[in-house]
Amino acid sequence: MTSAREPKDEAGWQARLSEAMEARGLSGGELARRSGFTAQYVNSMRSGERGGRLPLDTARRLARALGVTVDWLTRGDGPRERLSDVYPVAAAAPASSESAPSDRYPGRAEAIALLASVVPPEVVAALRAAVPEGDVDPGREWWLAYAKELARDLRRIQADPDFVPDGPGGKRAPKSEFSLKKARKV
Repeated sequence: MTSAREPKDEAGWQARLSEAMEARGLSGGELARRSGFTAQYVNSMRSGERGGRLPLDTARRLARALGVTVDWLTRGDGPRERLSDVYPVAAAAPASSESAPSDRYPGRAEAIALLASVVPPEVVAALRAAVPEGDVDPGREWWLAYAKELARDLRRIQADPDFVPDGPGGKRAPKSEFSLKKARKV
């Protein structure tokens, strides 16, 4: 007879790990970056080279990076996604520098989780640095709209020849008035 603490499906966690990675469109390298492991370690866990046991701390880090519950990942119990796992509250969040800014505003954390794989990293970094008026979370929809605005601004900046070191045809972008005045003084 098995105890209630033993996993029902010990070897199945590797299949669930693969399933969650595919659902999120994450490679082993990207999951490694998000969870703090090496790509080789993540890929060896996924392929079964690391054995059938999944340490709890490792399961927690993987589950957080994938936005799934630890119970689902380790045992196949319960729902795959759970809001408290995907969007941790500030009091329960670890004091890591990467997750701390997003945890302050649950709406922002939710928006970042939804956008992390589809927007440039500069947009995510700008979202993490933003502080809304009144220091109150305006909600997920506001953060999504703000992210759209940031993405549009980033595209305009990237398309502007004044911000590109080498313009079309290999020509240097025009210098600013400040740099021209400075060059004249020298």
